[in-house]
Amino acid sequence: MNAILKVQNLKKIYGRGCDDCLGTNPPYSKDNKCPTCGSIIACTDVNFDVYPGEILGIVGESGSGKSTVLSCLYFNQQATDGKIFYRGIEGGEKDLFNLNAQTRRQLQNIHFGIVYQNPHLGLNFNVSGEGNVAERLLVAGKRNFNTIQNSVHSLLERVALSPSRYKDFPKYYSGGMQQRVQIAKALISNPELILLDEPTGGLDVSVQAKILDLIRSISRELKVAMIMVSHDMQVIRLLCKRIIVMKHGRVVESGLTDRVIDDPKEAYTQTLVHSTIQ
Repeated sequence: MNAILKVQNLKKIYGRGCDDCLGTNPPYSKDNKCPTCGSIIACTDVNFDVYPGEILGIVGESGSGKSTVLSCLYFNQQATDGKIFYRGIEGGEKDLFNLNAQTRRQLQNIHFGIVYQNPHLGLNFNVSGEGNVAERLLVAGKRNFNTIQNSVHSLLERVALSPSRYKDFPKYYSGGMQQRVQIAKALISNPELILLDEPTGGLDVSVQAKILDLIRSISRELKVAMIMVSHDMQVIRLLCKRIIVMKHGRVVESGLTDRVIDDPKEAYTQTLVHSTIQ
């Protein structure tokens, strides 16, 4: 099976950088700082593939670099180095970091979707819920009002938002409803890949469970690939077959989720497992 997305040697440095941290083997330190120049190594030497229909988990504590990876993949930040390849662009032979701005926006608006932990990053709070979802279709070039409205309402129904709330502004929604609208917005253009950045963080346990069930059912039924970032091993175990564990911007362990959680090789992974599973 061909990968949808290939990530090779992804690196993001905050600061001027130096030969050490910008090189292929940055020096290790007790935190994300380069011991030579003091620049922040947000992530370095990150490699993985994503396959059709799978949910790949990226787990780590705050500051591990997991959200930075998603931000670079969605072009919200400019990577310092590395390459990413998507099969929908020149058969997966073109490095996406070398694309022009227009083609990157096309990827954001059509081929990729994203759901943020903070709904203020993913929703326009001055536009209704249905307007937020419709906006993505308009940006993608759709113009027929009836077609757009039918598509939006169908998807909002799919994510279990009450029709009586379609025209409400996101500020009047609960946290769970805001996440449902974000998910609908991400899905409306039928993307091949959705990025999930702690989508259940800060939600009540009961609401969190409903959102996770929704994500799992969408993955199963629509066969859309996802990358799920979380600090919670229980969330990752529920949704993901494969997992990447990050610490101080580096991948320290990876593999099948059950193997990594049940028999972690790294002390850091063992600590994460113990803190969330026990």
